[in-house]
Amino acid sequence: MNDHTFRALEFDSIREMLRARAGSQPGRSRVGALRPYVTRAEVHEAQELTSEARAVLSVVGRQPYNDLPELEALLPATRAEGAHLEATGLLDMATFIAVTGDIARAVSQVSGAPRLVGLAGTVRDLGEVRDAIRRAILPSGEVADDASPRLAELRRAIARAKAQLVSVMESYLHDKDTGRVLQERLIATRNERSVLVLKTESRGQIAGVVHGRSSSGASLFVEPLPAVEINNDIVALADDERQEVLAILRGLTAHVRDRLSEIERTAQVMTQLDVLQAQALLARDMEANRPDIGDQLHLDLRRARHPLLMASLCASLDMPRRSTREVVPVSIHLDPSAPVLVISGPNTGGKTVALKTAGLLALMAQSGLHIPADEGSLLPVFESIFADIGDEQSIAADLSTFSARLGHVVEMTRQLKQPALVLLDEVGSGTEPSEGGALGVAIVEHFRRRGAMVMATTHHGVMKTYAQTTPGVVCGSFGYDPNTYAPTYRLALGTAGRSLALEMAERLGLAPEILSDARGRLDRREADLDALARRLEQERAALAADTTRIAAERGAIEALKAQQQRLLEEIDERKRSEAQAFAKLLERRGMEMLRRVDDAIRQAVARVEAARGGPLNAAAQARREARETLTAAQDEVLSDPTLELPPPKALPVIAKGERVRVAELGVVGLVLSLSEKDAELDVGGKRVHVPLRSLVPLGTRPAAAPLPRTSAPLRKVIPIELNLIGMTVDEALPRVEKLLDDAILSDQTHVRVVHGHGAGRLRAAVRTLLECHPQVASFRAGGPGEGGTGATIVELKD
Repeated sequence: MNDHTFRALEFDSIREMLRARAGSQPGRSRVGALRPYVTRAEVHEAQELTSEARAVLSVVGRQPYNDLPELEALLPATRAEGAHLEATGLLDMATFIAVTGDIARAVSQVSGAPRLVGLAGTVRDLGEVRDAIRRAILPSGEVADDASPRLAELRRAIARAKAQLVSVMESYLHDKDTGRVLQERLIATRNERSVLVLKTESRGQIAGVVHGRSSSGASLFVEPLPAVEINNDIVALADDERQEVLAILRGLTAHVRDRLSEIERTAQVMTQLDVLQAQALLARDMEANRPDIGDQLHLDLRRARHPLLMASLCASLDMPRRSTREVVPVSIHLDPSAPVLVISGPNTGGKTVALKTAGLLALMAQSGLHIPADEGSLLPVFESIFADIGDEQSIAADLSTFSARLGHVVEMTRQLKQPALVLLDEVGSGTEPSEGGALGVAIVEHFRRRGAMVMATTHHGVMKTYAQTTPGVVCGSFGYDPNTYAPTYRLALGTAGRSLALEMAERLGLAPEILSDARGRLDRREADLDALARRLEQERAALAADTTRIAAERGAIEALKAQQQRLLEEIDERKRSEAQAFAKLLERRGMEMLRRVDDAIRQAVARVEAARGGPLNAAAQARREARETLTAAQDEVLSDPTLELPPPKALPVIAKGERVRVAELGVVGLVLSLSEKDAELDVGGKRVHVPLRSLVPLGTRPAAAPLPRTSAPLRKVIPIELNLIGMTVDEALPRVEKLLDDAILSDQTHVRVVHGHGAGRLRAAVRTLLECHPQVASFRAGGPGEGGTGATIVELKD
């Protein structure tokens, strides 16, 4: 990589963008020396550092490297024994220590940047140096009175002497006799001593030392004898003060010198962090991504953009925008099986920009910079990158365009080191077309055989034929609008493009007679080739249109499929919601049905007990009536035309004599008989008909413990009290119903419902339920010890 390549690919403009984002002068200087690395390990490390710098930027923001004072001018005086920094230099040193400490602490907070956190960790705490300087030196740059006890005493003595001097001098000003000889009633200063201004003709009227005469000669500057001694004291004290200030500055400088190695290390770290922040800022501004760095000769740039075509970046450097159009991304793919790309197409179509984009992004990536390309872009690490782009004709050196560019190619062949990237713009141009095309093919083939990755642009037909017929070489072209011949700036791989010289000339307004003459001068072979190329391009455009249409139709079909899937999911969700609502409705009606069944059973039992001494057909009649009531209730539920029953669940396998649990009620019984849908259970000595779907098998009762038929009925242990405080009406009423049902099945006679006082809505709702409940004999408010009006005592029917 040489300076010619950097100039051709405009790498200096990227360094200038970085310099504009660096905060300190050392940072800007280091950016100017930025060069690409040539080993994969170095490039990987540089990319990691930039990624971590972007993490730091996003977490703690931009750090104030621009606030760092310049240390370069301060270090010589700091290093030399006996030398000292001036007060302002020491203040700059204190500011440097303070700002670097703040930056190091901020960077150390970022968890996703281990390398930068490690760098920041090398910054030592120099707070005692900073504090010592700031205690001794005021922000104005003056040494503070209390910088040392001796300095404080000297300045107090000077103040006293000056006050005494003022008193003496003012005595002359206010004296009537001396006032007549004074030219002006003021205290002047000559040779750093206080003097009076006398009239020249009054010389000798005041005894003292003459320090000079005014320019007009009308005034004399006289130091009265009583003031001479005081002035002498002041001069001596001032000299002592200067010596003490100098001692203080030397002491502070020695304090800095003791920590100089740490300060210099901190300066190096800050410079590196400043450069990394500049790289992070540039990556953010160009919306760049970190490229993958491969270990093979594989280049895959995805939607790459040339930075100097981005308006925002050019504006940051006050650079004129290269183009008024939006940047059109370009994608380039080369690998070891096809390392050569030959690009053709119309002038101003984007060929040169594609070469510059690939070369510049390779330089940026190897310098540790993120690149303006999509994620997943892949670049190898090149040992050498060469670019022959543009016209570098030199009149002074007596070189033509062809000679100058051929000279660059000669240098490439001599300096080539693998792996290499060679960029050749209009290779073989500047001479007779047939010879230039043959030379261009030979040059590209030479670099291909030496293992280089090559990108070349051309208008030569022989080069296009070479690209289409040579294994390992890919042809590509930039497209254009077939109606206006305006370039689209989009690269298509796998096909050669037309140069469109005549069409572009027509588009730019060249006279029709000139164009007609030009077309007539084309030989038949060239005309046939041009017609063939035009037909191929038309077929390619038609194929691209079909591909776009098919992709659009496929997208529409996928969208319809997705919409259909969403509708099916909505229908399923609606069915689930309706099924849940239906289940709740069935549960409510089922509870009502069970209450009616229970009422019928109790009435039947009562009849049997009343007729216990008579014929048993009364009990049988009661059972029939109970079954008829149950059937009628079931028919009432199932015949509702507004309900759509969900698919029936598989009925449990239950055998006669098996113990089962009624799921809705939680009671356990013994199966006495079975029908198609129902089972007759013995529950606590009572016979109950229950749907099979409500039963949960528990297994047969052990033979050693047969169910007693005449013993006390089985009782389900339930609470005789229900606390509803804090519940809404909708939450409370189902719980009250459940309490009543369970109490009835377990032969409870009284229960207590605690509902509290509140606004009375819950109490009213509970009592309304109790009024219409078929198994409630009566209810009343709680008495003393029963909760008062905050509870309701319920008496159940026998």
